[in-house]
Amino acid sequence: MRREGRRLLPFVPSPRDVVEKMLSIADPKPDELLVDLGSGDGRIILSAAKDYRCWALGIEKNENLVELTRKKIASMGLDKATVLRGDLYSYDFSEADVLTLYLLPEVLEILVPKFKKMKKGARIVSHDYMIPGLSPSEIYELRSMETSRPHRIYVYLVK
Repeated sequence: MRREGRRLLPFVPSPRDVVEKMLSIADPKPDELLVDLGSGDGRIILSAAKDYRCWALGIEKNENLVELTRKKIASMGLDKATVLRGDLYSYDFSEADVLTLYLLPEVLEILVPKFKKMKKGARIVSHDYMIPGLSPSEIYELRSMETSRPHRIYVYLVK
């Protein structure tokens, strides 16, 4: 577990098939910026930069996970992916075209004011948890082949 401010956040990676579905739904374009808050081992930004050729930025507080992701970026030769060691509560992601999340509801609730400041047309894709107080434009359900359990993906369009 990692500590964000006073909140203890677990590192639970999204299954790879869920990551693929999240990215397929978001469909980031090569000139767009995807930001993954709490990027963990980097699997979302690595896939986004490799498969969609978009600019992909991970924000992660755990130094070991940041270093692991940086090594993966280098070994894959991804020039459009980067990870920063930072606090997801204070990072300014307002210019992101796509924001990916796998965060607990109490964390999402704290971030709602920042979500509302994102640029018009941005897509927010949240794995398993709805953003309190916001209405998703779409909800997808899939059973992961990796975990054998159902997952939900919530999509929000910033207006």
